[in-house]
Amino acid sequence: MDGEEEPRLVCEAREPEFREYSEAFPGASRFCLPVGRWKLAVGGGPYSPMGVRVARCPGHRQVYFGYGLRECEPDRVLVGWPVFHYYTDEVTGERVEYPPKRRMRDGEEVFEQLDKLVYEAYGRGEEMWVIIEN
Repeated sequence: MDGEEEPRLVCEAREPEFREYSEAFPGASRFCLPVGRWKLAVGGGPYSPMGVRVARCPGHRQVYFGYGLRECEPDRVLVGWPVFHYYTDEVTGERVEYPPKRRMRDGEEVFEQLDKLVYEAYGRGEEMWVIIEN
């Protein structure tokens, strides 16, 4: 929200295949959103009447934020709470996070929180942006 230093909602997000890029290339729409700051459009989506979406960025058009039974879907950024996986390092005996197995849970619950923030920001007339850092 305008004037606030810290985000009110931090969650995991999943998209189709990962690739680090900032410029469009053939087939970019099959990959995650590019690194950058992208303006969000509001209204009329498959998840909410006030759904948010990245209307335009290199290689993508109309990428909606939502939730689902699967962990990723084309043209969607699915949200949820992170579920971490760990293993025990055989040398040190320390517990270490194993990111390739990281999963998400409670996507619908997280999306409801996002949706409430969208309604609040829209009511204030604020612009909405997403920052992709990969």
